[in-house]
Amino acid sequence: MDVGFTLFVLLIALLVAGGLALLLVGYIDTLPAAIAHGWRWALLVLLLPVLGPFLFCRGHWPEFARPGRQLLAGTALTGCALVLLYAIGPYFAARIVAGVAG
Repeated sequence: MDVGFTLFVLLIALLVAGGLALLLVGYIDTLPAAIAHGWRWALLVLLLPVLGPFLFCRGHWPEFARPGRQLLAGTALTGCALVLLYAIGPYFAARIVAGVAG
């Protein structure tokens, strides 16, 4: 068993889980507030699921700094997982294929 591959998959899974959880919490915190601030904000948040809530939080930063930070951190964690997956993933895939081929 390859310990490096197991740690790689664990790291990717934890980054994605944490990032998507933060994105979901930030979105859930932002959606009712956007509806309360008018339909223009509500449509922006509904139609652009990641960018819309962040734009809403940026427009109302003193009140919604926490959901804004959650959205930023969630996007950063998910982005880190994607970068790691596409940067190091082919290395592990080549090793697995080489091991299966012989």
